[in-house]
Amino acid sequence: MQIIVTLRNVRGERLGIPRLFLDFRAEHGGQSAMRIVRLTAEVYVAPAMNEYEIKKYPFVGCGEVEYQWGQFSVGQKNDWTVTLVLNPHALTAIEEMRKKGDLFLIVQFFCMASNIKDNTSPIGNLERASVYAESHSGHYSSFEVAQSKWIKTLKSLGYGDYFLMEIPLEGVPGKRGMQKAVEHLKAAWEHFEQGNDDETLGSCFKAFEYLAKKSKSGERPDQNAFEKMLANVREGEKRKRLTMLMRELCNYLTLGRHEPGTEGVIIEERDSAYALIVSQATLNYLAKVMRETS
Repeated sequence: MQIIVTLRNVRGERLGIPRLFLDFRAEHGGQSAMRIVRLTAEVYVAPAMNEYEIKKYPFVGCGEVEYQWGQFSVGQKNDWTVTLVLNPHALTAIEEMRKKGDLFLIVQFFCMASNIKDNTSPIGNLERASVYAESHSGHYSSFEVAQSKWIKTLKSLGYGDYFLMEIPLEGVPGKRGMQKAVEHLKAAWEHFEQGNDDETLGSCFKAFEYLAKKSKSGERPDQNAFEKMLANVREGEKRKRLTMLMRELCNYLTLGRHEPGTEGVIIEERDSAYALIVSQATLNYLAKVMRETS
C-alpha cells in the first residue's frame, strides 16, 4: 500500500498557543483500494532537503492528520492536514536551523490501513502503508518551504510577539556553574508553559542563587554576589549599575518564593513572562562575561 504526498501549503494560527498547519495532497499509488484507520506524522527541521540523520535535528512536533476516513481508491487524491502545537522553544529551534533562508521540513508518516476487496469490504489484518514524498522513497520525506512563505507564516504564528533567545554556553567552563543555572531556567520555562507563575519566578531565582553560591559570596544573589560575577566589567559606573539592576531583579523574583512580607502578593502570567524574559537576558549577559574571564 503506497501513498504519495505533496506539500501544498503551510499556514499558522495563534489562538493562545501557536499552531502550525501543514496541508498535503495525498495520492493513492498502490494496486488496490484501502481504508485508512490511523494516520500520524512526526516533523523535524533540517538544514537541507536530503537529510537522513534525522534524530540529530530538532523535533518540531507530532500531529494526527485531520482526515475523513473512508475508502481510498487507486489513483484517488485526498487533502490531509497535519496540525502541530508549537511552543516558543520549537519556534526558536526552527529559526536557528533555517538561518534566515528557506525552511526544510523532514516528515515521517505513520499510516495504518487495510486493503479493500472489490471496493466493498476490508480484508486481512491492518498493515502499515508507505507514505512518502514524490521525490523520496524512504521512511522520511523532505519538503521545502520558501523563505517568503515562511516569513508570512511566522507573522500569523505571532512569532514577532515573542522575545526568544538562547543562552550561549559555548566556551563557558562547566566549573563556573552556568550549566546548572540554565537547568533552573529550563525548569522556569516549563513552569511558565504550564501556567505555574509562582514557580516560574522561583526557578529563575534558583538560577541566580546557584551562581551566587558558586561565586563564594554567600547564599543569596545579593549585591556582593553580582559584584564578584561582574568583576571583569572594566567600566566602574557600568558595573555598578549592572550590579544594582541584577540585585533588584532577584528581589523581584523572591515574590514567587513567598518569603516573609510577600504572602499577599498575587503573581500573574504577565509577571512570570516579564521575569522569565529578563532573567534569560541577564543570564545571557553573565554567560558572556564568564566566557571572557575563562
